[in-house]
Amino acid sequence: MSKISSNCMHIGLRVKDYQASLRFYQQVLGFELMFELSKKDLNETIAKSGVKPPDLTLEEEKDIWLTYLRIKKEQYIELFPVPDEEVAQFEGRQSFFHISLQVDNIVKKVAELKKRGVEIYLTSFDMSRGIPAPEPFVPLRGRCGSLIAWIRDPDGNMIEIMELTDQSMQRKFDFINP
Repeated sequence: MSKISSNCMHIGLRVKDYQASLRFYQQVLGFELMFELSKKDLNETIAKSGVKPPDLTLEEEKDIWLTYLRIKKEQYIELFPVPDEEVAQFEGRQSFFHISLQVDNIVKKVAELKKRGVEIYLTSFDMSRGIPAPEPFVPLRGRCGSLIAWIRDPDGNMIEIMELTDQSMQRKFDFINP
């Protein structure tokens, strides 16, 4: 069977504190701001579908609807600022689980993240229990053979930092099945 897609183009995150999230993804993780669309843009999109969009004041029309940040060419994160009640779907846990970001040198990247004030965890379970990674940091080798660490964004979304190794199942599978 042919695959339907060759790339995970973006992940959309609903965020409570838009400015804190924008700073985190730009300044802490280093992703480039691509563009922002306003609620006026949203209303124009809704109107094209034949549905009457909600009435907005001139001030509300300027509010951010979504922001695109580039991870790399054709891979992005979308930020959607929303009220608190729209972010918390389930008590302490959203249906979304995590983003995984690949790095070349996990020890070096974790050191950079620590300098930027980010708490590091060895597993998602440690993160949920509030148990930070021991010092000095030694990455955990996952069952897949990759080296991993975990962090959170300002809304509590979990982000896995992963370094593929020669022992990584992902690499072995890609080598066997190019």
